[in-house]
Amino acid sequence: QRAWGRPWGAGTRHSKQMAARVLLISALFAAALAQSRFNCTDFRVPPIPTNVSFLHPGHVEFVMAMGDSITAAFSARSTLFEARDISWSIGIGYANQLTFPWMLSQYAVRAVPAITLQGMSTEPVLPNDIPHLPHNDYHPLTDHMNVAESEGSVRRGSLEEQWEFLLQNFGRYPNFKSGWKVFTLWMTANDVCGECDGPFNITYWVERTDKLLTNVSNTLTNVYVNLVSTLDLSNVARIQRSNPFCKIEHKIIDECGCIDRGNATQLVWLDKNVHTMNAALHVLAQNWYLKLKAQGRSDMAVVVQAFQEGIGATLDISFLSRLDCFHPSALAHQELAIGLWDSMLCTKDRVNRCGIPFTVDLPVVCPTIDSVFYTGPDVVPNPPPQ
Repeated sequence: QRAWGRPWGAGTRHSKQMAARVLLISALFAAALAQSRFNCTDFRVPPIPTNVSFLHPGHVEFVMAMGDSITAAFSARSTLFEARDISWSIGIGYANQLTFPWMLSQYAVRAVPAITLQGMSTEPVLPNDIPHLPHNDYHPLTDHMNVAESEGSVRRGSLEEQWEFLLQNFGRYPNFKSGWKVFTLWMTANDVCGECDGPFNITYWVERTDKLLTNVSNTLTNVYVNLVSTLDLSNVARIQRSNPFCKIEHKIIDECGCIDRGNATQLVWLDKNVHTMNAALHVLAQNWYLKLKAQGRSDMAVVVQAFQEGIGATLDISFLSRLDCFHPSALAHQELAIGLWDSMLCTKDRVNRCGIPFTVDLPVVCPTIDSVFYTGPDVVPNPPPQ
């Protein structure tokens, strides 16, 4: 008998079309995976813990991030948009454009019960309220808990403003209080830019960062805090000056003080001041390790992720946006995501970066069911091999 409203042969054609679609989708998915740097296969997740020392990637339910235009992913695709969907520490990511949350999500869905990771930024957007940046560069409908602002800096009040944006989000998520959270902070570049003529007084920067950590500890439970230290920024100048287009462009625009036009002595001071700020983060992390231990807090950790320290000499123009030769490219965001992931999972030889110094084409560490994020005393890494 003929199917209602369908001519003879239509069912067969429909089945063939459906099969073709399935094959096409499968091929596209396989192609994406083939291009992916993520090749882990062991997705077993242990039972969800009550102690942060046993936190596995598959236990994380929420991600949050504060920072500047790097975490806002300005010009990552070499346009004027903030490519927040591929932001290294907080973007939703893709199989062929890894982000820290994307890698987390591969394990969260295998937890028992399964976890749906939340908080990621999901769409590219133009910076908000450009004349008044960094203030109010937040798009709540798609940024979610990526509250980083282009031009954000501690001295401009960005820590306080971004914390307020985060507070507005906490009540929107069921299970937020009890679910495990990873909070990533990287806010250094716009505070150190221009500090190239001598030592930089970082007292205010340290005080405000410490105050933020106090707010986090007083407000949140079940939270793992990443304090991200910074690469040697003089290498951005080196890359710019080795490329004819970038060299001309940065004679016209002023992106970050002496990175554009500084002499060799000024660039040395810039790196020294970066090192001073990195060292201060290590002191903060150690102080908070002791403080939380004294308070009996087993639900919170504060850890410096030092994978970028002393890094830069091996980086090239592929690491920078083609638009402004300054902000990290999409490739760089993927490398930063992998660097963060590997660093958090480095538990036994942090002083030597577990033998994986940060560079382009960094391997992805694959967790096992026994893997945990590092939560011990602060470790200052040895300089990377040159």
